[in-house]
Amino acid sequence: MRRYSISTWLTFSLFAIVAPFSLFLWFLAAQLQSSEADSVDRRTLRSAQSIARAVEPVINSMTTTVNLLASTEELANGDLKTFHRRSEFALRETGQFVIVVDEAGRQLLNTRVDYGAPLGTISDSDGFRRAMETGRPVVSNFFMGRTSRKWVFNVLKPVDVSVVSDARMLVTTMNADDLAGAMAELPLPDGWTAAIIDGDGNTLVPESPISVQMTTPDILPVDIRAEDVSSLPFISHFDGPEELVLAYAPIRGTPWNAVISGPLASAQAPILKTWKMLILGTLVLLGVCVVVIYAGTKLIRNEVRGISRMAEGVGHGRVVSPIHTRISELDLIARALSNASYDRSQKEEQLTIVTQELAHRTKNLISIVLAMVRQSSKKAKTPQDLVASTADRIAGLGQSIDLLTASEWKAITLRDLIENHVRTFGSIGGNIVLEGGEFSLGSDAVQNLGMAIHELATNASKYGALSVETGKVEISWSVQQSEAGERLELRWQESGGPAVTEPEQTSFGTQILDRHLSAALNGQTEINYCPTGLVWVLNAPVATLNRTLLG
Repeated sequence: MRRYSISTWLTFSLFAIVAPFSLFLWFLAAQLQSSEADSVDRRTLRSAQSIARAVEPVINSMTTTVNLLASTEELANGDLKTFHRRSEFALRETGQFVIVVDEAGRQLLNTRVDYGAPLGTISDSDGFRRAMETGRPVVSNFFMGRTSRKWVFNVLKPVDVSVVSDARMLVTTMNADDLAGAMAELPLPDGWTAAIIDGDGNTLVPESPISVQMTTPDILPVDIRAEDVSSLPFISHFDGPEELVLAYAPIRGTPWNAVISGPLASAQAPILKTWKMLILGTLVLLGVCVVVIYAGTKLIRNEVRGISRMAEGVGHGRVVSPIHTRISELDLIARALSNASYDRSQKEEQLTIVTQELAHRTKNLISIVLAMVRQSSKKAKTPQDLVASTADRIAGLGQSIDLLTASEWKAITLRDLIENHVRTFGSIGGNIVLEGGEFSLGSDAVQNLGMAIHELATNASKYGALSVETGKVEISWSVQQSEAGERLELRWQESGGPAVTEPEQTSFGTQILDRHLSAALNGQTEINYCPTGLVWVLNAPVATLNRTLLG
C-alpha cells in the first residue's frame, strides 16, 4: 500500500472540501445569473405597468368630469357664463380645465382664460374629429396647446344636440407635466429610461417630479417607431454592443403605451458586483486555507517526529520524559509513552524480583516436599500409605499456593486461609466456628500456617472432633500487646469428639505443628492432648506473619 505524508493527506482533504464547494458556487452563480435575467424582465414589466396604473386614474378622473359636466343644466340651457364660473370653481385644485366647442371646432369657452376672452378653434382637431365620428368620449394624443403654450392632452365628449346653445363638444384638458410624477418616482438603473408614447409617436419623458420633456422615440436606448411598440411582446430583448431590454404596458382607454427600456448589464450590475466579490472572497479564502494547511502540516509534522523519537526510546528500553507540544492529542500520546516507558521499567525490575523470588520459593517447596516424603516414608508401612499421606499433605500445600496465586502473591487474611483449608471437612458456622478480626498474612506465613491448619483439619476428621457428628472445632485468634511488640495468638480447640490420648511417638504432623512452625514463624507452639479434645496454640510476632518477600 502506498503511503503519503500528513501534508499530502491534509492537502487532499482541503481540495476534497473546496473543489465541490467551488463547483457548487459556480453552478449557483450561473443559475442565479439566469434567474436574475428573468427577474430583470419581471421588474421591468412591473415598472411599465406601474406607470400605466398611475396614469389610468388621471384619465378616469377626466372622463368622469366630462361626463358629469355634460349633463349640467347650465350647459343644456346655454348659460355658458354660469357654466364657466361653476366649472372653474369645481376644478380649481384638480389641474383640469374645461373647453366647450361648437360644431365647427370653435371654442365657446375655456376655463384657462376669463369668460368672454377671444378664443380660436380647438388645437386638437384629430381628437375632435374622432369624438364626433364615434359619438363617445375620446382621449387625445399629446399636442402643444394654443392657449396654454404647453404640452397638453384632452378627453373629448360630444354634447347632445338638444341643448339650447351651440355647444357640440365638451373637453377636459390637462398639462402633460401633471404626468411627470408617475414616471419620475421610479428607481431606474443607470442608462434606463421611462416614457409614455402616444399614437403619434410623441414621447413623454420626465425631467423632474413636476415637469416632462416631449421628444421622439429616438430618446429610448432601443431603435423603434411609435407604431412598432404595440406590435412587440410585452418584454423584448435587442442584441447589439450590449443587450437591451424593453417592456411596455398599454394605458387603458388611451392610444398611449408606458415604456421602460435600458441595458441589461446595468440592471444586473448590483448582482454581478456581489458575485464578483463572492468569487474574490472565495479565492482569498482558498489562499488563506492553503497557507493555514501548510503551517498546520509543518507544525504537526515536527510534533509527530518528536513523538516518534520518544517511541524509539521506549523501544530501546529507556525511560523517556514527555515532550510538550502545541497539540493536546499529541500531548496525551507523549504522556502515555512516558508512562508506558516508566511502567515497563518498573515491570522489568519487578520481573527480576519475581524471578529471584520464584527461585527461592521453588527451593523452599522442594525442601518441604522432600521433608514430607522422608518423614512419611519413616511412618508408612506400605508404598500405598506413603503415597496417600504425601499426596494429602502436598494437596494441602497446593491449596495455600492457589490462594496466594489468586491474590497475586500478596497478603491474604487469616480467615480466608482457614476457611480455604477446613471447608471440605465440616460446616463453617456449624461444627466449625471461627472467631477473630481481620488479620493479614504474608506469603511465607500463608504456606506454613496453611500446612498446619490442613494437618489439624485432617487429624480432626480422622481421629478427632470432626470424625463424629457431635464434635466441634473452635478456631479463634487475637492480637496481643507484649514488651517485644504485637503478637498473634491462634487457638485450635476441639470438643465433643472421641477421648484424646497423647501419642507414644512423634509423628510428622506433630513435627509440622510444633518444631517446623515455631522455627518458620519465629514463635512458640503448644499442643495439649486434653481428654475432651485437642488444643493447639500458636503465639508468633505479628511482623513475621505479615512479612512477604514480594512487598
